Amino acid sequence: MARVYLRPVNISFGDFAKNLIETNKALSLCGRDNAAFTHVEIIRKNETGEISKKLVFYKAVSEESDHAICLPILHRITSKRNLNLKNINLNKPIIVGVLNLTPDSFSDGGKYNNKVKALDHVEDMVTYGATMIDVGGESTRPGSTSVTELDEIKRVSEIIKLIKKKYSEIPISLDTRKSEVMKHGNDIGVDLFNDVSALDFDNKSSDVVLASKKPVILNHSQGTPDTMQLNPTYGNAVLDIYDYFETKIKTLKSLGINDDQIIIDPGIGFGKTVEHNLEILSSIAIYHGLGYPIMVGPSRKSFIGKLMKELDSNDRIGGTIASVLFSLSQGVQMFRVHDVKIVNESFALQTEFLNRSR
Repeated sequence: MARVYLRPVNISFGDFAKNLIETNKALSLCGRDNAAFTHVEIIRKNETGEISKKLVFYKAVSEESDHAICLPILHRITSKRNLNLKNINLNKPIIVGVLNLTPDSFSDGGKYNNKVKALDHVEDMVTYGATMIDVGGESTRPGSTSVTELDEIKRVSEIIKLIKKKYSEIPISLDTRKSEVMKHGNDIGVDLFNDVSALDFDNKSSDVVLASKKPVILNHSQGTPDTMQLNPTYGNAVLDIYDYFETKIKTLKSLGINDDQIIIDPGIGFGKTVEHNLEILSSIAIYHGLGYPIMVGPSRKSFIGKLMKELDSNDRIGGTIASVLFSLSQGVQMFRVHDVKIVNESFALQTEFLNRSR
């Protein structure tokens, strides 16, 4: 079946963006008055999978022969994002600080898996600008194996309660694939769920999200952590992931899950090669066409090391910063990172540069 996609381009921010919107020279990006785009790339995929691209001024979209398909996508790109989550302003970058309470996570396994170290790390992340804390009790690094629900709950339960007690204003995300862990998290007051399988791993997880009315981050992955990097294959990674989310969201909405519960994450490093990851990040703005907040998590990922080869570093901070700053310039709203202080500092400067660039 032929498909059409739109990617907003020539994105600007700040007062310049406001002026463009007010003078009808650009459209609002995601309903923001301080982010705008003037053009769209229309991407068409025919029945045989051939892809064509065309760059047009936003007003010219209505002149396209398939404008009846294009205009609803354009409307989703411009619509305001709503999220059922306390103390979150999607007009500003949301820094999601990573707290892995695991012995075997790819980057910081065993570093924070005791109460004192975990709480000290949370204090540092909040102090240096984390808007949200993402707590995980199971490693989903490539090659990892699953742990039991009980073990996962034991790892995260006490720490989540202590974080909530000390930082009641900071939303807590529970990083899990399992419905029983989600249920426990909901009972102790987590604010949202982050599922690396986009609710595919456990068919009861969507029931928990529905009953809780809390948001869920739908992370795209191909395969499971133990197999996902063996031979990830796509027809076109960017468009295949878009199609996956479109189908997944329709299914979730048919179950009764609301628009303000959905966040999408294209899943950098989850069943992707270096080239797939680079393609996804370079075209990240296409996912605005789905109409939901976007999160990215390139922090310290192996694609950075593979790209740098012998020049790879332990913390991969340069590649992380480059990835998140480019994503910020494309209107992405949420960023899951390990190095909160450095990312927050880079965002402060990047925001000033974007606002003053015209």
